[in-house]
Amino acid sequence: MNIGTVIKAKRHRKDLTQEQLAEYLNVSVSAVSQWESGKTTPDFSLIVPLAEFFGITTDELLGRTPGEKEKAIEEYDERCVALSNRGMVGESIELWREALRRFPGDFHCMSMLASVLFLSICAHHDDAGDKPEECVSLCEQILRDCTESEPRDTAMQTLVYLYSSPFLPIADENKAVKYAEMASCIVVSREKLLEHAYFTEESREKRIEIIHRNRLSDLESLTLSLVYNDGSLAALEAALKLWETLIPDGNYLFYHCRIAYIYSCIACKYAERKLKKETLDAMEKSLEHARASDTLPKREQHFTSSFVSAASSDPSKTSKNYTETETQLVLRRTKNGGEFDFLREDTDFLALIDRYTKE
Repeated sequence: MNIGTVIKAKRHRKDLTQEQLAEYLNVSVSAVSQWESGKTTPDFSLIVPLAEFFGITTDELLGRTPGEKEKAIEEYDERCVALSNRGMVGESIELWREALRRFPGDFHCMSMLASVLFLSICAHHDDAGDKPEECVSLCEQILRDCTESEPRDTAMQTLVYLYSSPFLPIADENKAVKYAEMASCIVVSREKLLEHAYFTEESREKRIEIIHRNRLSDLESLTLSLVYNDGSLAALEAALKLWETLIPDGNYLFYHCRIAYIYSCIACKYAERKLKKETLDAMEKSLEHARASDTLPKREQHFTSSFVSAASSDPSKTSKNYTETETQLVLRRTKNGGEFDFLREDTDFLALIDRYTKE
């Protein structure tokens, strides 16, 4: 409903003619007529007087229903989850660009656009184009103007990752350090403080849930550091042992994809040494966990290990920046990795690849 339609409806409700309304507002009858026909809109200076005259809010006068913006942004969030779950990053970018055109200056929309731009940059860094600059601009606007903690935290994180990415022309260690130092100390993060904030018997279950989620998050950070910052065979095997210790029953849920990647890296290490049996064993483990990840039900499930059983995982709400399945990712790494060349004609190797390609 446009403003002219609202003015006409409210004028009729007050049983006024266009002439009477024009007299009250000290404008011409022609002006009121053009408003109501949609040919023109009232001058900005008349918005508040019009709203007060009709006894409504300016949002109602402008045709906005209460909560309309919040509902619309929630719908954008839902659409983004559906797209991101399938790895459709390009479509997610256009979605949030549309949202920002509709709600310019909205910090949540800006933060979400920056996040999906960053996902796209990581997935396709060879042809990132102007996306890094656009992403930086959005994040810096958020830090300059926004007072809400969540968009600011996301902006700081994104800026650190952008400026510390060696493959980007904008890589700048000094800027990465600058933004990293703006973040809070890990011990005063929301997640850590909530472990202490819930202390009553009534909130016991909530406290345990947070502790279990934090255990998973802490372990993921530690194992990713071992994989990416060390990468040695010993580090990879240590990462596996840590996961096996926290989740001894093997019900990794979301983290099957992490285990699949670790085993894939281990397979590469053995392949570099041309150890056939060890390479094939690690490859099979990687593919088993990848398949387990791909076949998880699209619904919330709780972990069953007693150490993290209060935490849950929901594959329908996860995001990724690729459209392949986890199994396809492992197969692609294996097919493209030069270290596996010594097995290209090996019947056991080919049979393993063929089995998971067909499944």
